Amino acid sequence: MSCEQIEDFEKACVAMQNAFRDGAAYQYLACKLQGKPLTVAHEGPAAIDALTRNFLTHYRDHGAEIVHAGDYSTVAIWTLPGKSVPMERTSDERFNATFFDESAAVKQRVIPQGMDYYYLFMIGRDPQSTAKGSTRAVFDKYTRLADAEGRALVLEAITESARDVYAYFGFVNYNTFRYGMGEVDAAGRIDPEGEGHTGYLMVYLPGAREKLSSAA
Repeated sequence: MSCEQIEDFEKACVAMQNAFRDGAAYQYLACKLQGKPLTVAHEGPAAIDALTRNFLTHYRDHGAEIVHAGDYSTVAIWTLPGKSVPMERTSDERFNATFFDESAAVKQRVIPQGMDYYYLFMIGRDPQSTAKGSTRAVFDKYTRLADAEGRALVLEAITESARDVYAYFGFVNYNTFRYGMGEVDAAGRIDPEGEGHTGYLMVYLPGAREKLSSAA
């Protein structure tokens, strides 16, 4: 199965909307990063779908690479080495310190000096699709690129299950962090005593999959 750049933006939007519509951690991040009140996450599916479309539009308009595999079964948004997409800091400095500043410090420590990287902003598999192997096709393409070009891959996993999938493809978790504490509970309900969500900053360094295969 191949991984190609999208030709149908609407189809890509639908796949991503289907993939993320019910995710509590995603809903929190979508509201926070777009400067929306957290109550928007509880206004129904159409409100969440609009936030997802906003993300795809923003990244498309700023030169990100949006790809799909399995006839839009899986869609992913990658920023390219040397071509970062602007993401404004939020009005929440505690969130900024965790999601932006702490992450930047970890990347500076983990990624060798002078090595650029691809950044995976979002990847979603449409639960309505029956295609198999589409997520693998995306990671096969970009881990091969990273190996061939001597570049890293960076992402944030926002669920434990996603973290485990990325680890399978050679990503290593270098920072477990908490966000949304005192704002939402684990189910995304607004709660001033809520535990929030757990995220994982993960990095793939060139040759990681080969090392995994050798170890196996």
